[in-house]
Amino acid sequence: MTEKFTDMDMLQDYEKDTRMAAQTFMMIAGETQDPKMRKLMLKAAEMAAQSQDNFAALITKRGDTP
Repeated sequence: MTEKFTDMDMLQDYEKDTRMAAQTFMMIAGETQDPKMRKLMLKAAEMAAQSQDNFAALITKRGDTP
């Protein structure tokens, strides 16, 4: 049986994935010894968090919860 995903399902899935990416990049940054690599991981975390925030706002605007 094939499961169909709605637009909202896909938005919520992407929001969840970006939230998890931000958390993972932060954890990696905390373990990274090289200052340049740490800065890169922190930037990736910031970008993932911004994407998560944008999608959470879109989901909320559409009347659902992230």
